[in-house]
Amino acid sequence: MNIKQLPLAAAVSILTFTTATNAVLGPIPIYLNTEYRTSNPVIGAIASTIKLDKSDILKTGTNTFTELLATIPGVSFEGGQGNITALRIRGNEASHTLLLVDGSVVSVTATQPNFDVVPLDQIERVEITKGPFSSLYGPGAIGGVVHVFTNKESKPGTHSKVGFSYGTHNTKKLTLSSSTNNNGNYINYTLSDYHTDGIDATSDGDLDPIDRTSGSLNIGGVLSEKTNAKLNILNTNATIEYDDSWGTPKPDNNLTQFNIEVNHQFSEKLNTRFDYLNQKTQRRGDKYKLNTIAIINEYTLDNGKLSVGISDTVDKDIGKTKQIKHTDLFSQWQGVINDNELSLGARIVDHDKFSIHNTYNVNWAKNLDNDVRVTASFGKATNLPDHYKNNQNLTNGKTELKPEHSKNIEFSASKDYGTWSWSGKVYKSKVTDIFKYFDPDSNYLTAYYTNDGTVNIEGIELVAGTDLLGWSIDTNYDYNTAKKPNGDQKGRRPNHAASFTTTKIHGKYKHRINLTGKSWAWDKDRPTNDDKLGGYGLLNLFTSYGYNKQTSVSINLNNALDKEYEMAKGYKVLGRTLTLGVTYKF
Repeated sequence: MNIKQLPLAAAVSILTFTTATNAVLGPIPIYLNTEYRTSNPVIGAIASTIKLDKSDILKTGTNTFTELLATIPGVSFEGGQGNITALRIRGNEASHTLLLVDGSVVSVTATQPNFDVVPLDQIERVEITKGPFSSLYGPGAIGGVVHVFTNKESKPGTHSKVGFSYGTHNTKKLTLSSSTNNNGNYINYTLSDYHTDGIDATSDGDLDPIDRTSGSLNIGGVLSEKTNAKLNILNTNATIEYDDSWGTPKPDNNLTQFNIEVNHQFSEKLNTRFDYLNQKTQRRGDKYKLNTIAIINEYTLDNGKLSVGISDTVDKDIGKTKQIKHTDLFSQWQGVINDNELSLGARIVDHDKFSIHNTYNVNWAKNLDNDVRVTASFGKATNLPDHYKNNQNLTNGKTELKPEHSKNIEFSASKDYGTWSWSGKVYKSKVTDIFKYFDPDSNYLTAYYTNDGTVNIEGIELVAGTDLLGWSIDTNYDYNTAKKPNGDQKGRRPNHAASFTTTKIHGKYKHRINLTGKSWAWDKDRPTNDDKLGGYGLLNLFTSYGYNKQTSVSINLNNALDKEYEMAKGYKVLGRTLTLGVTYKF
């Protein structure tokens, strides 16, 4: 690493918000993160962030993490049985979505995050943040970030539960979890086993089943008056059949992740954290190993918070003995000046193959009269080649590939009337140096990637919510275009998406009704072909009944009208599915 450039980086780097611990400056709450492994913040007060806690997840009635992602408004989901899951946020590529589990980036193994390795029952909450946040989370966060937090019990005492569900396509799941919390010392473990026969997604004569067994262990303890530590372990072993052109290699999708975090309060104004991550992933026999070490100093200032840290990441492709390595220097400042909430930030990435590049974020928010809030932000983000691109280029001696770059600007306004609220956001992004596959000899062994192309993205997000006759009602509408300079629209990105969700608690019953609609889209980037994916609307229903304090039962009916539609040409979807579940607490 070029050490001479670090003082300059530290001088200019002042980075953004986070969530978790609260220090109040005047009337504006300032959030200092204590849960994110690299201390990279979530701009919760400014960014477009969708947050789902355990109760929100249970209300959806979904069985898997990918099923949950399919219900999220404002994102373009593509996946299902027999197909690799892709999540496109704000018209960006699926590879521009960063997946984190307990603050740790999950290594990209198939040109996009592998959401199938994340077990739903181990999730305490999910935060989906839209926008370019490489300066907060490191390379890859051009479109947005999906951050998963695994279970840990905050309530005092010991709590345990077991759950079982059964549904369409011989889908069954068994879950056991238990936790204990005593004066800040806690332990939680969760075990789950999931199976589905699946469907014949491409009419090739066979089903596409899924078998997944997973377990997680979270331990936290107070070591002294000024020191605490956390240990997170997650293990997933999954056999997932896909229908694609790769034939029938070993259909494994495995993840083993080990995190250690130690916090020490040196003074009232200085807290230092040490983080260590060891992660192993495996997909179709290919094995990868990711190691990250980070040290973060967090300072409390008179008018804000300042964090300065350094991290070292080594992402290895074990079979091909190649690696992606980079050292990052990052810093963040957040504060309030004359009732203006401000944050500024930057990250310097010193990469072993792409030299030094930087990302940054500038954010502003202000509460006006009559409960009106306005925000604005501007940021730059980057995305590095994944293992496949890296290996292809190194094998063929092509080392001039540059990271993809994105610049984004957005504005928003919101108002809370007490009984109902609304918000609106407009954004515009430009992604340059797009990775493009080049095969000069019509032989994938000599193929490589170049930087070729630009994508211009524009969009609007509208959200409104109210309570009516005891029903909580939430609606949203999203408009997005992702076009090449010649005006051709990118594939599998509907221009229009809308959803309507209403929930009600009536005695021991909890009801949820969800309507989701998306407009048509091109199957591929034009002018590759003119195949269209038709627009569609789905009705999803969920009801649970609390039989007593220990036992509850639920019924979930997805795609209740049995709508036929496609998210990718030639791939069928599940159709109507019915799931019955029971949970017992002890």
